[in-house]
Amino acid sequence: MYIYEIVKPGTWLESEDREWSWEIEGILRSLEGQFYEANLAFNMFLHTLQRDRRPPSREQWEADANRRSEIRREIVQKYGNPYDHSVWDEIHLQTEIIFKREQWQSGKLPREFEHNQAFMHARAFLYALDSFDKFLRVLKNQPNVPEEISGLHDEIGISFPDLRGVRNTSQHMEDRSRGLGAGRRGLPPQPLELQPIDNELVKSENGALMLNCLNGTKYGNTMADGHYGEVDVSPASMEALHSIFQRLLEAFSWKGPKVHLPSI
Repeated sequence: MYIYEIVKPGTWLESEDREWSWEIEGILRSLEGQFYEANLAFNMFLHTLQRDRRPPSREQWEADANRRSEIRREIVQKYGNPYDHSVWDEIHLQTEIIFKREQWQSGKLPREFEHNQAFMHARAFLYALDSFDKFLRVLKNQPNVPEEISGLHDEIGISFPDLRGVRNTSQHMEDRSRGLGAGRRGLPPQPLELQPIDNELVKSENGALMLNCLNGTKYGNTMADGHYGEVDVSPASMEALHSIFQRLLEAFSWKGPKVHLPSI
């Protein structure tokens, strides 16, 4: 597990303007929340990738086959003529329903659940990173904040150049899936102009519409401008975010004892 530690330089901000301090401290707490939300989503994403879904052993396959046969025999007894072709499909369906419910009650996850977990955690990382960026943008526009804040916000754009475009598509799949980009000045979404793409997933001079993709640890979407963009759910991304957040806290003047995060 990756746990990114932060040392807050003090307990509260040093300022004679308490109203200003409360507002800035509130934004900093929100940034802290998004930072650790990203950290958690990152760990859950890695755990899902590293989970090994092994094929069932021969013993397990035989046990499952035997249990299906038992269920089938119990269902067959409910039919007057179980060899009538018209009821075969229904017998098979009921057998599968009962067998699957037993498996789920024993703790086995549906294959669709396991497949989608990585995408869920990647999007959670993406949204936490995007919210961190938005809170930082709000913070830099507050009065009397250190000049370094603006530069730290710029670093988000440098470290994650596709962040906003990938996030926008993730929240507007209903448009991108129909080949539509973003609307302009109150106008409806415009048709996408797909741009060339060349990566480990696809190579096409004419571009390709790619939505909700995982390329290794990189979560990607075709963005509103027609380019394919990615955000890497990786240690490098967390280290970049960690560095920005730590320096952000250190840019302010603090009072009180230092605080080590996260808690236990």
